[in-house]
Amino acid sequence: MSFQRRHRIGFWVAFAVLLLSLWPLYPWIAGIRPLVLGMPFSMFWLVLMIAAVFFTFLTLFMKDREDDEALDREYRK
Repeated sequence: MSFQRRHRIGFWVAFAVLLLSLWPLYPWIAGIRPLVLGMPFSMFWLVLMIAAVFFTFLTLFMKDREDDEALDREYRK
């Protein structure tokens, strides 16, 4: 997958999380019940969205790092 495409996917994941945590959509899930892992569902939802963005950007970072290392090895030859 190309550099541009990976970053476009990262942007859209972050944008989707932003939309899912704002006014028009968030009130549908903003409730105290049910409890998930001891947290109200609305808090669990926000933690889940933050984790989704974190792991998306972590994956992007690792892939970019692999590409940079491959270019460095190719350059040194």
